[in-house]
Amino acid sequence: MPGPAGIGPEPGYYHLRTPDGRRRLVISAPERLPQPVRGWGWSVQLYAARSRDSWGIGDFAGLATITRAARAAGATSVLISPVHAAAPVPAQQASPYSPASRQWLQLLHIAMADVPGAGEVDLADLELAGRELNAERLIDRDAVWKLKRSALERIWSATRWTLPVEHEVWTAEHGQNLTRFATWCVLAETYGTGNWREWPSEFHSPAGALDFAAEHTDRVAFYAWAQWVADTQLAAACRAGAGVVVDIAVGFDSCSADAWDSQDEVCFDFEVGCPPDRHNVDGQKWGLPPFNPLALVAADFAPFIKMVRSALRHADALRIDHVMQLWRLFWVPAGEGAGQGAYVHYPTEAMLAIVRLEASRVGAWVVGEDMGTVADEVRDTMARDGMLGYRAALRLPVDQFPEAAMGASSTHDQATIAGTLTGSDTNDLRAIGKAANFEQLEQARRELAAAAGVDPDGPIGPEEIRRAVLAQYTRLAACKARVVLASLDDVGAVAERPNMPGTVTAWPNWCLSLPRPVEDILREPLAQELAQVLGTRA
Repeated sequence: MPGPAGIGPEPGYYHLRTPDGRRRLVISAPERLPQPVRGWGWSVQLYAARSRDSWGIGDFAGLATITRAARAAGATSVLISPVHAAAPVPAQQASPYSPASRQWLQLLHIAMADVPGAGEVDLADLELAGRELNAERLIDRDAVWKLKRSALERIWSATRWTLPVEHEVWTAEHGQNLTRFATWCVLAETYGTGNWREWPSEFHSPAGALDFAAEHTDRVAFYAWAQWVADTQLAAACRAGAGVVVDIAVGFDSCSADAWDSQDEVCFDFEVGCPPDRHNVDGQKWGLPPFNPLALVAADFAPFIKMVRSALRHADALRIDHVMQLWRLFWVPAGEGAGQGAYVHYPTEAMLAIVRLEASRVGAWVVGEDMGTVADEVRDTMARDGMLGYRAALRLPVDQFPEAAMGASSTHDQATIAGTLTGSDTNDLRAIGKAANFEQLEQARRELAAAAGVDPDGPIGPEEIRRAVLAQYTRLAACKARVVLASLDDVGAVAERPNMPGTVTAWPNWCLSLPRPVEDILREPLAQELAQVLGTRA
């Protein structure tokens, strides 16, 4: 059937057979992505945004609070950290960028009070223990998972025979993909690890686990139901206020559900990273195995399509972490340093067409994280397709931000405004022995102090930090970027980075909560002042 212009087929996926019998995928996609209006928003590490009702970690109810407050303040967007699934094992993965699956959701973000049927069971003991976890700044995911799993099990036991029709429709819609993931969860739980290579050999592939799934139907159904609960809550949060921008990680863990499910398309002898540069002089290795581009083509891009479609189920927009993954990835041989890696190229046009098609189906706009080693032709192609770039003031002067961009002060891997102004970020780097360009960091500190009218050599307290935050976002409000984000870390005057690249145990990566309940931070004078500053760009 011709498309709207009468030329070519309707947008979608088609298969053609060549005269010699080969089957080829054909993607019919719009030429450009939907576009956002000029605006601003908050960015937040969702796990860190605990409310008074949270059980030790930020949850989807807290996200709804943030999106409502954002809309009330005049914001258009809320960018969240990845909410990808983790393995349901005692030792919980802390990094949202090393997920067990990019197709399914993190159960730790479920808000227990909002689970259908929660009112039918007594959760008082678990709720008390969960709220007590909020007293500690560091997030204890292992303790959170133990409590939330117990709560989910109680609710499941009480309601599993009276589930609403919406649950049945949802599980039927997701079919075998959901069943396979739920089966993986039960296997991981049974053997105490998400590393499928450590399971009995017969379970090293989904096909070998069919009998296991049949023998554990109730537990498989439990994890499928838990995903429905998480999906329902994320959907509600996305409808509550300002549009949600979800973040897609660049990969998944080598022992993950996605690796288990797509192992024929994955190269396990390599991990993705980036070469040394002036920001990370040792380069980086991320512990994530890459897709084999040839195998991805042979599979008609099925894993990639499912990932993009899943991410866009409820969101208004999509941020693709390390957008270069659509062009090339830096492969590092297992056991080698980042300096021994090399770039491997991917079928860019096909992957971009998939992103355009899936995003256009739901009217979502897309931003690609394009800092670092990004070639000019990549940005040219992004502009051609209508994909926004991503810029951070710690890497590029604000007055050089392009219009087709999402602008921010810093990323989750960079210093906060408070950390920069006080010099505590530099002290943190030195304390853990991490190499850095300390002269450049000091120059950035002094430039920020000058913009804020603060003496960089004098005492720096809350008022000086407030002035620096307002000065930085005043500059951002005036920049060309289509969308500008203010980090809730800066709103809360957090001094520590969420993540210290290149470290594993030297820094509490992805484990620092906001210092106060998120609803309080959003009501504080600085949040209101920032909303007024950023509201001038509408």
